[in-house]
Amino acid sequence: MDRADLFTAQFDVVSAGGQRRFTEGSEARERDRDGAIPTEAWFEGEEYRLDVEDDGGVAIYVRRL
Repeated sequence: MDRADLFTAQFDVVSAGGQRRFTEGSEARERDRDGAIPTEAWFEGEEYRLDVEDDGGVAIYVRRL
């Protein structure tokens, strides 16, 4: 059995105008079959879009209000 290729997904909410940003949560997620980090993710019933990923394996997704 192959080991899953995981990354940490952090889910942030950004207020209108980008004045405030706060983290809703984070969790381990699997990469796509080709090894890419998905550009969209669902967290607690809301859709988030990939904002940035770092070399440490953390991908930050945002939902703008």
